Amino acid sequence: MDMDIKIPFPCRLIEESNARKVKRALMDIIEEKNIDTVVFGLPLSDEGKESEWCAEIRRFSEFLLKSVKVDIVFVDEYGTSKEADFILRGKKKKVKSKANDLIAATLILENYLNVLNMNNRNQ
Repeated sequence: MDMDIKIPFPCRLIEESNARKVKRALMDIIEEKNIDTVVFGLPLSDEGKESEWCAEIRRFSEFLLKSVKVDIVFVDEYGTSKEADFILRGKKKKVKSKANDLIAATLILENYLNVLNMNNRNQ
């Protein structure tokens, strides 16, 4: 029986636009939860190509790595916001606006863990 089961869950929403404040909030979460891998979603195009926003995310990850020792993983986030919208259908607009990002982030992490689990099974 595999006792090394990982389950994705939303931690908290970081509502900052300043990169330094986002970095500080992430560093606090990394330390508090003893995190060794940070997964970033990349908003790839329908054709799977990276946009300028992807480059910005990669630059931010390098900025984060200057302060913490973690592994960084990038995952295609295509469709996760729409899937989060579907999960939240019927909820009030105020609830949706905050919960959508948390659910989408959880789905991105879940996608990464699914790939990781499949790779571990195939080894």
